[in-house]
Amino acid sequence: MRYFETIAGALNRLSDKAVSSVELCKDLLIEIHRDNPTLGAYSDILEETALSEAAASDARRAEGRCRGPLDGIPVAVKDIIDTTPAVCKAGLDHLSAYRPASDATMVRLLRNAGAVILGVTETDPGAFSTETPQVINPLAQMRSAGGSSGGSGAAVAAGLAYAALGTDTGGSVRIPAACCSVYGFKPSWGRLDTTGVRPLAPSLDHVGVLACSVADLRIVQTVLDPTIDGMREQPSTFSLGISEAYFADANNIVKQAMVEVVCKLRRHSQARLYDVSLPAPDDVLAFHMINLPWEAAAYHAAQFPDEWPRYPDVARLTVEKGKSISAVEYESADRRRRDARAMVDAALVGIDALILPTLPIDAPLRSVDAIELAGKIVPKLEATIRYTSLFNQSGHPVISMPATLLPDGRALSIQLVGRRDGDAELLMLAHRIERLLAVEVDYAAIVAGQAAEVHNFRAAIV
Repeated sequence: MRYFETIAGALNRLSDKAVSSVELCKDLLIEIHRDNPTLGAYSDILEETALSEAAASDARRAEGRCRGPLDGIPVAVKDIIDTTPAVCKAGLDHLSAYRPASDATMVRLLRNAGAVILGVTETDPGAFSTETPQVINPLAQMRSAGGSSGGSGAAVAAGLAYAALGTDTGGSVRIPAACCSVYGFKPSWGRLDTTGVRPLAPSLDHVGVLACSVADLRIVQTVLDPTIDGMREQPSTFSLGISEAYFADANNIVKQAMVEVVCKLRRHSQARLYDVSLPAPDDVLAFHMINLPWEAAAYHAAQFPDEWPRYPDVARLTVEKGKSISAVEYESADRRRRDARAMVDAALVGIDALILPTLPIDAPLRSVDAIELAGKIVPKLEATIRYTSLFNQSGHPVISMPATLLPDGRALSIQLVGRRDGDAELLMLAHRIERLLAVEVDYAAIVAGQAAEVHNFRAAIV
């Protein structure tokens, strides 16, 4: 059975011998085999190795050799990250037989910590997009699960993994987290080793974590980045920077949610909020759409010269665009990126974090290709990365988290942005803000209530 509990809750039951890791793993595998054909969250399931890892964890625990809070906890990994013995196709047909010879560094760290790898999760082809069309959002089947880590977001929201790794080049951890009403953490750029992660744009690529609470994000992140300390007491006051101009084109539902969040933080804490200036999203997208395609083309054209012309449209057109960009244009974009990074650094001077919406809209409908923002029609990809891509460019750590409940029980999401390399401090602050906002998404109830509709929707689109 699915438990829809936190990692800490599962760890308590493991420590009390109320359940074994093998039992946790078997129960989740039963649910995965039953529901994954409908949800499409996993691209490959590692039943044999998962059960072996779970049995090894139980043996260690019985002998008093537990490796820490992830020992025996079932998790998932995005299939763009090398994970043995899975097929890690990165959503690309020509890689459908690719089985890596060794684990990516981040997967090795998870396994060394005793985590049980249930399988690898779906991504859109090459991780170029923010839509993972083969994945159904378990909380709202008509809405996107987000991308490119859509499989990881759906697996966590559906209770089919306690946490999952994703990657984030323009928002691809935070966007699925927002669409699936879960939590996502993009660390500071460069803190996590991306060896074994198939690149999209190396200067923007991050490995991140999706889970159902800030505490769970921290548990996983501490394994991936051992320099992160445990939670400590926070000062009685904290300061947040907000730029209403940055999200001026958000839908009214998002603007109203931000008003509610700010009011709640002021009412229930000694939060101080200050107006700050940030680069305009249009300006950021202008250079994001230069350096990302340029780097993506450099990789895919060199590695797969015969395959990339047959990629699906978003991926193929991105590579085509990248091949047309000159080195001079790339260097100009890089200068603009440095200016934007400096502007974010300046906004964080004397501020504990920035607070912004993750998306300008609710999770977009699967059926739409473009979205209206402030009277302007914007392609879905550009709309969904509009508030997220800046922080891939700047390298600052960001947490995406549920902030206000919607009538159907899902949540709208905020981003908290910390100082570069202030990952531990950001996680601590987010933990406090999570308690103050007290948003509880009842994943079990929503998933159960949507199960029939999700099944029927899958049948209709197959």
